[in-house]
Amino acid sequence: MSEVLRSVALSLSVVALILPGFLARAADKRPPRPAAVTPAPSQSHTASAVFARGEPLPSAALLNEFPAGDAEIRLRKEQQDGREVYRVTGQARTNELIDYLYRLRGTAEGMFTANGLTPVLFHVAYTDNDRPRELEVRYDAKTKTLQGSTKRKDRVTERSVPATDVYDPSTALYLFRNTELTPGKPFQVEVFTGKERYRITAQVIRKENVQLTSGPRPALRLHLMIFSLDDAPQKNLLPDETTLWVATDATHTPLKLESFVPIGQVVMELSK
Repeated sequence: MSEVLRSVALSLSVVALILPGFLARAADKRPPRPAAVTPAPSQSHTASAVFARGEPLPSAALLNEFPAGDAEIRLRKEQQDGREVYRVTGQARTNELIDYLYRLRGTAEGMFTANGLTPVLFHVAYTDNDRPRELEVRYDAKTKTLQGSTKRKDRVTERSVPATDVYDPSTALYLFRNTELTPGKPFQVEVFTGKERYRITAQVIRKENVQLTSGPRPALRLHLMIFSLDDAPQKNLLPDETTLWVATDATHTPLKLESFVPIGQVVMELSK
């Protein structure tokens, strides 16, 4: 039963907390390991103008078609130290029914530059059955590293990784949404949560209509996978049937996430 409830929490986290809830929970169960990855050559990215107006993205989670929780992410453009940045905020929670068995509450905040999509900061705080956890990532311009920290009770663990083509979870989401997605071509990004590194892969399957509560929407269907770069051998940490649908326009808005657990189906759907 705990695995089912965790799957609900994962679905909430993937869409609303930009994957940190899942990654934080996975990392929280392993001791820290030193980084051993050779960074790839860096690439320059610029956030699409479609994000400049900001956006709210409310979502609802279902377990076997029964309400299981809700979540929301928001984006706004700001000026900081003479540069344009995007600030992302997110929150997620299981509902009262799920709370009797498994309780999750979480908030996240991230910031990245509009020109270059360079991570600035990322912070996630969540309670797992009322046990508080925090993870943070900050970009250090002097050393060109991502400085991470994990807080559990009064204990803080720190780790840094080279920042070349490695992103915090919130920046990685908008890098993904800012990328041209083509059927048959996979998207990959390396993510640092503040404690561990992951490779997230989204294989674009095809264009199709996806059925939402509000009606059918044209979408791109993707097969979503997450691998820990600190584990060997690397195995997909998500159920094999995990599917993500995003809008076909330039925003690539996440529309629906679907996965399966031993007792049924978990769905996260855009609710606006």
